[in-house]
Amino acid sequence: MKMRIFFYLIVLLVGYPSVLSSQNTLKSKLFAHAGHPYFKHANLSISVVELNTGKQVAGFNENKVLIPASSLKVITTMATLDILGDDFKFDTELAYDGKIQADGTLDGNIYIIGSGDPTLGTYKFDSIPDYKKLMDRWVKAIRREGITCIDGDIIADESVFNSYPISPSWQWNDLGNYYAAGAWGLNINENQYRIAFNNKGTIGSRAKMKYAEPKIPNLQLSNEVMIDSTGTGDNAYIFGGPYNFYKRIVGTIPKGSGTFTIKGSIPDPPLFVAQLLQESLHKNKIKSQQARANFEDSNKRRMTLDHAISPSLRDIVKRANAESNNLYCESLLKKLGAEKGTEGQSTIGMYILKKYLRKMKVKTSSLHMEDGSGLSARNNVSSLFFANFLQKYADKNGLENTIKLLPKGGASGTLAGMFKGSPARGRVFAKSGSMSRVLSYTGYIKNKRGKWVSFSVIVNGFEEKHKVIRKKLEQIMTDIYKYS
Repeated sequence: MKMRIFFYLIVLLVGYPSVLSSQNTLKSKLFAHAGHPYFKHANLSISVVELNTGKQVAGFNENKVLIPASSLKVITTMATLDILGDDFKFDTELAYDGKIQADGTLDGNIYIIGSGDPTLGTYKFDSIPDYKKLMDRWVKAIRREGITCIDGDIIADESVFNSYPISPSWQWNDLGNYYAAGAWGLNINENQYRIAFNNKGTIGSRAKMKYAEPKIPNLQLSNEVMIDSTGTGDNAYIFGGPYNFYKRIVGTIPKGSGTFTIKGSIPDPPLFVAQLLQESLHKNKIKSQQARANFEDSNKRRMTLDHAISPSLRDIVKRANAESNNLYCESLLKKLGAEKGTEGQSTIGMYILKKYLRKMKVKTSSLHMEDGSGLSARNNVSSLFFANFLQKYADKNGLENTIKLLPKGGASGTLAGMFKGSPARGRVFAKSGSMSRVLSYTGYIKNKRGKWVSFSVIVNGFEEKHKVIRKKLEQIMTDIYKYS
């Protein structure tokens, strides 16, 4: 017995110095990276935490709070999934009030009762209909009830959420673009429309607008887009926030073979849903009075015609992180407020999130949230907060299930093009974040020794091009793989 204990002590003493040496090497590597001229005027925060112990093994400015950009999505998506459950689904209801007369006339209104579903009418999930097929289905549901004429209105009921769809701190130059569409009580087609330009013209000439679809009633587009050199990318911006139907489009698109598309945010998605359904009904010779949106729940008795059910919350979260979808995350934050708080608004959703984090024993003093997606430049988080949260989340929910929620380095999502030729390829599972002079990566790494760590690296205020800093952060993550 004594010999066995002595043997284990020898093994422990032999192995322990190698672990310490590895950790010291990682610390020196991180400090060497931090001293690179790229970061001379920038702020950098790095934290690496062992999953099995919860201890930080290395870090640099790990307590400094910085702008995380879309890395913030890991908090919103994972916490909401844990709180509401994998199988939670949004339910959008089609209903009517009043009475159907013998001749098929409805003396009442048709209601589209929103649930805040960000996937309603999207083209991204095979399991649900896109907005065109959804309208056809709803027309059939109305006809099946024997309704041939509506002596009332088509009403979009968006009362599940408050009527302010965006964060007050989002930048003005973002608001008209697809990624700043905001979360409404009733969303449709990812709250996006597409504008196609002819980009065959000469460099420096104005690009002619070909079409915009879907067609949005009363939308006016002022085109000031110019053609730039081939390969310069999409540098066109749409100005005009929610409820603003006059949009100004400025900037450049690259010269090309004939068609270049950009995406804008629908000015009033709930109203647009009502208009879409009214138009579809009119095409089927079912007339109604007007299409409108309503911010307050009706107190009239309503009869259900159809339910549009979303994909599972787990599937929504996976896509939100893979595509860095802002709409999905803002909807999840508001839904938390509606389901677990007093109202479907972001501030209440944030309160629920922080309550959840405190219950997990994750300190929130280094977390400041302005939104759920990371689009606001006023969000502030430390890398140590991220790493601690991810360690505790994996411990609570299981690592295997957790890493499936994040893009895989070199294989999927926003990490698909990374880690070419790196030994860390396929070993990094992380959410990226990017905005002007901001880059971040937050997730998990299975290191060279087969052990798992959670990590976060955030950099703000750099002056080099994003692709240069991205490569440098990739080197940092590779060193975490090698030496943690």
